[in-house]
Order: sequence, then structure tokens, then C-alpha cells
Amino acid sequence: MNAIATIAALTVTEAIRRRLVLAFVAITVGIVGLSAWGFDRLSHAHELTSGETNVAVPEALILFMFMFSFVLALSASAIASPSISSEIESGVLMTIVTRPIRRVDVLLGKWIGLAVLLAGYAGGVCVLEFAVVRLASGFLPPNPVLAGVYLFAEAALLLTLALFLSTQVPVIAAGVIGVAVFGAGWLAGVVGTLGTTLNIAALRTIGQIGRLLLPTDGLWHAAIYYLEPAALIGPHIANGARDDPFSAQAPPSWPYLLWVACWLLLVLLAGVASFERREL
Repeated sequence: MNAIATIAALTVTEAIRRRLVLAFVAITVGIVGLSAWGFDRLSHAHELTSGETNVAVPEALILFMFMFSFVLALSASAIASPSISSEIESGVLMTIVTRPIRRVDVLLGKWIGLAVLLAGYAGGVCVLEFAVVRLASGFLPPNPVLAGVYLFAEAALLLTLALFLSTQVPVIAAGVIGVAVFGAGWLAGVVGTLGTTLNIAALRTIGQIGRLLLPTDGLWHAAIYYLEPAALIGPHIANGARDDPFSAQAPPSWPYLLWVACWLLLVLLAGVASFERREL
């Protein structure tokens, strides 16, 4: 455990040294500043009634959090893809694993360090954005903590996948594949929603398979559920509406969350096995 903790601390330090944290902060400040202006204008728009404003503000918040979910996904891929492959190419790992440090300790230490960075970033984003919305419009999501947890979980899955890819392919390829897979998972969710709406079984099946192969879209809908007020969920259900990319009528089921945990563990174990077999 001491080796894992040391690697995790070094990973965080390296990310700070490479100014990744500074880049995250700059992006966050820019987006939050833009959202502050937008929510202020939206909540004081004379063209909208109070009822329309009460619907528009939560929907706008979901759109902003969707944008942040993409930023988190890109961040996870960017910080994880060079973790192993770049250090193999530079020869840094050769000096580490020759000491009494196991490869599994190196991989787990890097995963923990990067996950801590992502958790801090996701938490900071949610606190800032929810505070801005609260000050500008008076609205606060019904369960902001769980919404933030699911956004982080979504990024953690992509972090784990990118770290696994980093044990096999070069930096650029790992980053591109990670982002492409994330986009494909979201697109499969959209296709599944379309299949449900149009009652097309083949499209619905694609969506279900996509949520199992890469559960990020399922976690995004879980985050949406805890961002939506009852005033939005109730009318959707009453009108017989289906889930869409920006709405959710039910929280994730426990079997699905169990599968998400198993998925993350399986990919992490695959990364460990792949790194153990990799020639340095």
C-alpha cells in the first residue's frame, strides 16, 4: 500500500507540474462565467412567464452539465492516455519497475492519483455551477450531491478505459480511442431512445447493448434524474414521454449499478494483466 500511495502522490504532483490542473481550472472558470451570464439573463427575461422560467432554468442547467460531462470525459482521456505509454517510451518506467515495486502497484497508484484529480475537478465544477445557478435564479437541483457523483463515475469509467489502452497503444491513439468510444456510447444511447420512441426493436436493442458495453450514457441519465425537479419529471410521465438524451424519468436500477462496478473492475484488471505482459 505504501508503494501505491507513493505512486498516487507522484501522479498528482506530475499532473500539477504539467499544468493540467491549471488548464482544467481555466476551462471551468470560462464555462461557469458564461453560464452565470446566461442564467442571469434567463431568469430575468421579461418574455417568459414565471412558469416558463421555472422549466427553462433546469433544462438549461442540464445542457450545461452535459457540456461539463464532455469536458470531464476529455480530461479523463487526456490525463490517463499518457500515463503508461509515454513513460514506457521515455524509459522512465524501466527505472521504477526494476526496484522492489510491482507493476500492479504502479498501475493502481496512477489510477488512484488520477481518480483523485478527477473527483476534485468534478466536485469543484458542480459546486461552482450549482452556486452560480442558485445565485442567478434561485434554483438548486433536488439532489446535487448524487448528480455530481454520477458525473464523476462517468469520467472514472473513461479514465479506467484510457489507462487500459495506455498499456497497449501510443499516447495519441489511446486518447483518440477513449474519446471516440465515449462518443459512440452516447450516440448508442440516442439511437436507443429513438428506437423506444418509434417502437423500433433493433434500434432499442442497440441502445441497450451500448449502455452495457460502455455504461457512461446510463450514468449520464442517472445524473440527469437528480438534476431534474419534480416539475419536469411529472409532466413527462403523465404524457407518456420516454427518456431522451436530456431527460430521465427514473433513477438507475441496482442491477445496473452493480454491472457498472463490475465493468470498472474488469477493465482495471484487464489493464493490470496487460501491463504485466507488456515489454518495457
